[in-house]
Amino acid sequence: MRDEMLAKKLRHALDAELSGLYPSALDRSRILDNAIGGRKVKRKLTVGLVLAIVLTLITAAAVAVTLALLTPQEVVEQVAVPNARGNDAEWRVNTDFSPEELAAFIQALSENGFTLDENSRIMEAIRNGEGYDEEETIMAVCRQAFGGTIDEWTIAQRHWFWDMMVQIGWTDSNNEDLPGPDDLKEEDARARMLAAIQAEYGPDLPLEDREQYLTTIAYFAGGTEDGAFWSLNVIPRDHGWGHYYSAALDKAGKVVDVTHHEQAQPDPEELPPEPVYTLTEADAVHLAAEAIRRETGVSGAPLEDEAKYRRVVHQARQGAAVWRINFVSLTVEGGFCATEVDDAARAVTIESADVGPITADNILGRYRAANGWYDEWDSTVWAEIAERAAGLPEPVTMEGKIVKATPWIAWREGLLNREEAEKQAFTQTGVRMGDVNCACLIDNTPNPTWKFRLLPWDGSYQDSIVVEIDAVTGEMTDLDMYKSDYGELEPSFHMVTLHRIWARLELAENGPLYLARLAILHKFADMGYDMPEVDDLPVFDQRYWVPEVSGRVIRFRSLWREHPDYEVELDESGVPVRVEERPSSGTDPLPPELDRESIDEALYDVNSVAMARAREAYGINSLLWPLEVQAEVYPSESRGVPREGEMTPEEAIAFAREQLPPEAGDFPEPGQVGVMLCRLDEGTEEEFTRWTIFFMPDGKPVDCWRVTFVDKGRDRLGPCVDVHAPGDEGNG
Repeated sequence: MRDEMLAKKLRHALDAELSGLYPSALDRSRILDNAIGGRKVKRKLTVGLVLAIVLTLITAAAVAVTLALLTPQEVVEQVAVPNARGNDAEWRVNTDFSPEELAAFIQALSENGFTLDENSRIMEAIRNGEGYDEEETIMAVCRQAFGGTIDEWTIAQRHWFWDMMVQIGWTDSNNEDLPGPDDLKEEDARARMLAAIQAEYGPDLPLEDREQYLTTIAYFAGGTEDGAFWSLNVIPRDHGWGHYYSAALDKAGKVVDVTHHEQAQPDPEELPPEPVYTLTEADAVHLAAEAIRRETGVSGAPLEDEAKYRRVVHQARQGAAVWRINFVSLTVEGGFCATEVDDAARAVTIESADVGPITADNILGRYRAANGWYDEWDSTVWAEIAERAAGLPEPVTMEGKIVKATPWIAWREGLLNREEAEKQAFTQTGVRMGDVNCACLIDNTPNPTWKFRLLPWDGSYQDSIVVEIDAVTGEMTDLDMYKSDYGELEPSFHMVTLHRIWARLELAENGPLYLARLAILHKFADMGYDMPEVDDLPVFDQRYWVPEVSGRVIRFRSLWREHPDYEVELDESGVPVRVEERPSSGTDPLPPELDRESIDEALYDVNSVAMARAREAYGINSLLWPLEVQAEVYPSESRGVPREGEMTPEEAIAFAREQLPPEAGDFPEPGQVGVMLCRLDEGTEEEFTRWTIFFMPDGKPVDCWRVTFVDKGRDRLGPCVDVHAPGDEGNG
């Protein structure tokens, strides 16, 4: 329990004057004029102004010694926080410093004798005339000022940092407890716990050597289940074959726990051999291209023409020698192809091959490849798709049917523009901290409608929502949950069309039970679960509920008195107009073998011995452990290992990298990429495997890029690829 509370704390981890900053009043006025409208982080300053900023920062650093200096914390409080709060709209928290705000903050630091590493991303942004993320900027200053990562800071420093995050709106609460006046001082508690470890395991242990050990301390104001108020972990910075120590104190300062685990180094002979490659990359690419041309019958597909296709090539690092080769078209006229080439057998496996003409079924994918994700598209792009789709043959997929049925239009005078409509979406849903994942304008009666997917970061919704805004009146006409990793029930096209359009088509395709099930889950299930219809509210499991359909009214009758009935009424388009909980039809008590609460307790089963061994061998981040170790430590979390014919971890990482946008970065360092494989519905016909790849700039699975996708089962579920950006707390 103490570890869980500590992990929760660690997971939480993450109008200044312009005078003197710019050389002339004209330059200053240009900056202020440019500060109106647009997304500030993307706006750049002119080359002349960037040069002026850099020269000013150099000068400021040189004369700082003659001034009465502020601490970096005071500069954060007096410059960064006011700017971060001042650039927030009344209806939405802005998470980025503009170029001017970033430059003002860095100048204020320089004037007070504090300079960031010239090679840092923040200084690179300054040189490029760009803005930067507010939280990341303040975090970078704190890391340099306090030393080390956030888990190495003192409790007071972490508490102060989270206060700053609350003030700028990045989070809504400070969960870092401070010891009270009657409690031990942090230094005393740290010394007692280190002494307890050394008394137990050797006085010569250099636990206070920061170069050898990372030490993190936490205080729990309410105590933990095992009586601990203080907790200390001492972890070797070399996460190889070191030791892991921990200690805990009760409120009176008495030692209640001292732990040390030592692992055994695995037998090198058990490690898988490195694959041997005989093909050149060019040969492998040619084999893949030829196989695609044969498979599709498009003999002239110019897959090897780098002016028309970008190629992405990866090699497996363990097991069989396999090339993974993807071809990505540089225009909407081309397509996307994914292949695997067996180096020894010269055999090609084609996972997808889209090189033919544009169809209603593939047009959205073609435009995504050319224009990025939906949030980057202008309404004119959507209008172009609608115009092209109108003349295309009838589709076979549901996505194609949605494309043909949705009249996207370009913005015109007399309608709310995107920013005005976004304001209404955020204001009327009550979301102030979040982002827009897609936005499109759709013709509708009586008025055109803006459709948005919002990604709340403030806990107001479990994952995200889709909302429809009347483009004339600003009225919110529809709001519904949307779960990003929920591809079977909520495919991505739900976010880019009107609710009544997709519901009507789904009603015809899948019937009323499908829509009723989704409506009940959205209203009553805990959407924090990956699969709420299985883990929380299995309303389609006829061991619990039996459905009855009468026209557009669907009743789910409970078989057990512990569960209520549910009733849903749909309109003629399939949109729910009534979703209610009703008295239970069940009269018998729920059998123990069907008791979900007792079943769900198993979700938290942990093999503590295996966990200790894994932490000693591979560090505390379980996503960096081998998959077979993860499966051993978490026996009930469905974590597993790939089987023959399924993706290897290296292939999954390679595929995930291809899904990242350019701004995500490269993540080349060891320990920056974590992997998790879940095997769900194992042993049934519905079994599928889902990979989640974590791209972690600081080696922690918090506020990082995540890519989730289906491997086995994608023939039934589709690729189900979902990309989460930093700050997106949705499941996936």
